[in-house]
Amino acid sequence: MMQTRLILGSAGKPCSDATTVDIDPEHHPDVLHDLRVAPWPFEDNSFNEIIAHHVIEHLDSLIKPFQELHRVCRKDGVIYIEVPHHTAWYARDPEHRIFFSYFSFDGYIAGNDTWVTGKKFECLKREITFHKFFRIFFLHRLFNRFPLAYERFFCYLFPAENIKIWLRPQK
Repeated sequence: MMQTRLILGSAGKPCSDATTVDIDPEHHPDVLHDLRVAPWPFEDNSFNEIIAHHVIEHLDSLIKPFQELHRVCRKDGVIYIEVPHHTAWYARDPEHRIFFSYFSFDGYIAGNDTWVTGKKFECLKREITFHKFFRIFFLHRLFNRFPLAYERFFCYLFPAENIKIWLRPQK
């Protein structure tokens, strides 16, 4: 029986309540697949929840993977993506291909007029996360309230750790 939860990039962590996908056979995923290759080996509208925790930054482009996320996620499903912020110390890993800011996913969010065409998503929530040292000064609250000011003027003074975003496909 196919699970209704999908984890992209299993990194060798077994998950009994989800279908795991990974490109590396040594991670022993449920499905061995390269996320850059479309279509993904799943039926349309297969999953209620999709988790991409530190995997999207390893891809060459977001266009095909986001088309596939839209296709395999159910109308009322939720997609959780976490990627390193471009100022994070680990963002420059040699295996990372894409760098992210607070606004990197805007082209895929409904209502944003950008060059990205095709299927869109509703943004349920989005946040920049910071190391605990910066959180004691409540900078995360300030910078998540004013993300444009953060990205333009403060991101190199107060480096972030991650971008987290929760999306729902508009179908």
